[in-house]
Amino acid sequence: MKILRIIILSFYISFYTSSTVAQISENPIDILTEKLLQNELIVNRFMRDFVFIKTNTFKKKAMADMDKSIALFDDNLSYIILHLPQSNKIKNNFLKLQNFWNIYRLNVNDFESDNYQSLLKKTRKLRKYIKELNKDIFDKHPDYSKNKKAIELARLAAANGKKIDAIATVYVLKYGLDFPEAVNFFDVDMTGYKKNLKKIRKFKTLPPKTKELVEDLKITLESIKILLQKEKYNPKMMFAYNSSFGKKNFKIFNNIIQTINK
Repeated sequence: MKILRIIILSFYISFYTSSTVAQISENPIDILTEKLLQNELIVNRFMRDFVFIKTNTFKKKAMADMDKSIALFDDNLSYIILHLPQSNKIKNNFLKLQNFWNIYRLNVNDFESDNYQSLLKKTRKLRKYIKELNKDIFDKHPDYSKNKKAIELARLAAANGKKIDAIATVYVLKYGLDFPEAVNFFDVDMTGYKKNLKKIRKFKTLPPKTKELVEDLKITLESIKILLQKEKYNPKMMFAYNSSFGKKNFKIFNNIIQTINK
């Protein structure tokens, strides 16, 4: 059944890339930006949910979140492919991402596997393909320069989301699954979070509620820092803080996206 789905999806991609690819200028920049950066935002979440599932930490919630993230990633790719610029390089980069994603999604759903190093490497590779595609699309988009500030802030929110999921992943891999090498695969430096939030908070067109969310995120961030400093391993608390941070950060991300083209 999985193989059949991949074959059908491959046919779908081949059909659209060869015959019905739309000009990117026909698409609102805010929607496309949301889809592109959402994929950047959730890429580390796949690995995060995998390790929480492996340690039976809120397993049902983690599995539901994994399914939701995979579905969102698929939906975003289906949207993005219809709005690629007429560039062979970008089309090729999209196909690289799509083909690798078809492999990755099967691996990240294999909860019987203990090959964390292989999955970590694949997660890093998936991130690379996403970033390469996104950079090329933004470089080609005629409206990028007009919305540069908002897109940069959306990227900061995406970066915060990626990092917080990476920290949760390393925490569980290191202390729950006895895989200390995890720190070699993710940047877990926490110094940039507040700096990113400060830049977002200064953005004049954001509504007051968004700025309140920024302050809430700072509090959650401090809670995560305190947890990391404690000697006692507490994956349930990490899951709770990480989920709280992720939900609030996602709202901030979406609020920034809504300022584009206004």
